[in-house]
Amino acid sequence: MVDSPSKMTGFATLKKAQEYRETFMGGWKKVIVLGWNFVFDIAAQIQALDDDRLEVLVIPPDLLDKLKTKSGYQKLLKSGQIRFSSLQYLSVKPVKIESYSADIDELTIELDNYILLSPDALPLDDTNKEKLQEVMAKNPLALIEYWSIDPNYDGETFRSKWQDYRENTENDSDPYHVVTKVKLLTPKVKGKRKTCVKAVDVFGFESVVVQDVF
Repeated sequence: MVDSPSKMTGFATLKKAQEYRETFMGGWKKVIVLGWNFVFDIAAQIQALDDDRLEVLVIPPDLLDKLKTKSGYQKLLKSGQIRFSSLQYLSVKPVKIESYSADIDELTIELDNYILLSPDALPLDDTNKEKLQEVMAKNPLALIEYWSIDPNYDGETFRSKWQDYRENTENDSDPYHVVTKVKLLTPKVKGKRKTCVKAVDVFGFESVVVQDVF
C-alpha cells in the first residue's frame, strides 16, 4: 500500500492497511506500507499496533525526481531496482526531573533502545548484514551516530541544548560510542514540560522521541 507524497503517513494509514490486508481480494498474509513522510510518533503507533504482519518502509525521497524525466525513468527500468529504506525508531526511558535550585531543574535523560524495523532493506552485502544483526543483538545503541536534546520543546521548532556524537570525548572517554545517559540543567517551567530527543544512526536515519514531563 503506497501512501501519497503529499500526506504524512500515520495511524489512520496503518489501520487502513490492516483492513485492506484482511479484506482486499480475499485477504493477504502481510501488508507493506510505503510512505514518503511520517508523523513524528509513527514508531510509537507501530509499537501500539504490535502487528508482525504489518511492515512500514520509506520511499527514497529522490524517487519522484527520477520519475519526472524520461532518462531517469528509463534508468530505473533498466536497473530494475528501487530500494526502500528501513523505518527505525528510538526509545527513551521515562525522563526524571528533580529540583536543582529555586529556578533550575535537573533532567535525567537516558536512551533505552534502538530498533531497525527492516534491516534487510539496507544496501548491505550478506557479510555486513550479519555484522549488523550481531550489533543489534548485542548493543543496538552502538548504531547511534549523534543525538541531541531540546528540554523545552514547543512542538514545532527543535532547539538543541545538549548533544553528543561519536568521536566526541568531552562527555566521556569513549570515542566509538555516544553516551547514553545525561543529566541536564535547565530553567524551570510552569506546568508540563515537553522534552524532545533527536538521534541519527550510522546510516543517516533520524529518529525523534517526545515525552511529557510533570
